Amino acid sequence: MNPTGHKKLELGQNYNNYGIQDNAYTWTPSTVRNILNNEVYIGNTVQGKRRTKSYKVHKVESVPKEEWVRVENTHEPISDKETFEKAQELSKRDTKVSQKTKELSVWAGFLKCADCKRAMNKKSSTNKSGSKYEYYICSTYRKKSNNLCTKHSIKVENLEKAVLQAINLHIDLLIDTEEIVKQINESTYQNTKNENIENMIIAKQREISKISNFKRTLYEDWKNEDITREEYLEYKQKYENDIERLKQNVERLENEKQKYESRSISSNEWIEKFKEQKCITELSRDIMMELIDCIYVHENGNITIKFKFEDEFKRILEYIKNNKLCIIEGKVG
Repeated sequence: MNPTGHKKLELGQNYNNYGIQDNAYTWTPSTVRNILNNEVYIGNTVQGKRRTKSYKVHKVESVPKEEWVRVENTHEPISDKETFEKAQELSKRDTKVSQKTKELSVWAGFLKCADCKRAMNKKSSTNKSGSKYEYYICSTYRKKSNNLCTKHSIKVENLEKAVLQAINLHIDLLIDTEEIVKQINESTYQNTKNENIENMIIAKQREISKISNFKRTLYEDWKNEDITREEYLEYKQKYENDIERLKQNVERLENEKQKYESRSISSNEWIEKFKEQKCITELSRDIMMELIDCIYVHENGNITIKFKFEDEFKRILEYIKNNKLCIIEGKVG
């Protein structure tokens, strides 16, 4: 049931929503959109989305998303974070349904012109033999002006063959180099470095807590006349400066920790996503969503595929190069 149906039938409230009339199982698009964008469903509490302009001007205004107050894991989630992030990614893509077939193309939201970076439009045509075929063409060239961009056309058949081949090549590489991923993650130096940084962060945080306690008792010392007002202000300023300095140190260490963590391939889930698609012979939107970020079509008909997890691939190849390893018949040596 939708919220209105729940209030009326389950809670017995006299509540009406004229947007959905009397149907307790009809969900309006705006409600579904709000759910898909609401972090409360993944266990987060987000506040400060709106604010009063000033104490004189009582007009309520929206707060930029980057300024919202976000606290993670405050309650049990309903949806997992991965599904939620997929929904956010899909919402940013151009996923218009075809007016003719009423279906969503496999390529919708993934194909872009390599030069103007605008979406590609799907068209159909007939060759000299009378056979129909589908192709994509730059939307800027087609809809705006041929002076702004060129065709960048590519047949759907050629596009599918190229993407299938590229995915299968990546899968073969990952299967051959899975042992290398373990070596990268198990690097003794890297693990030791991370552990040392973590210990330093803990020590700084304890020092912050200790100085904060000193600062809290400072006011009582002044009121009890154990110290003068001048001493109170002097110590207070010193403690505040020390706390600020330590917080900056913690922030720097956190950044350094993230830098070292980024050098490892912390999870093999992305490898499993590729391996699940081994020997695929047909593309689907599910496969595209799991593995590919974007496909750029060049004027000469070539394509550039931007895979998800591209940084992980680069680290694997860099590790192979730096350690002078090679892959022969599926074995790394």
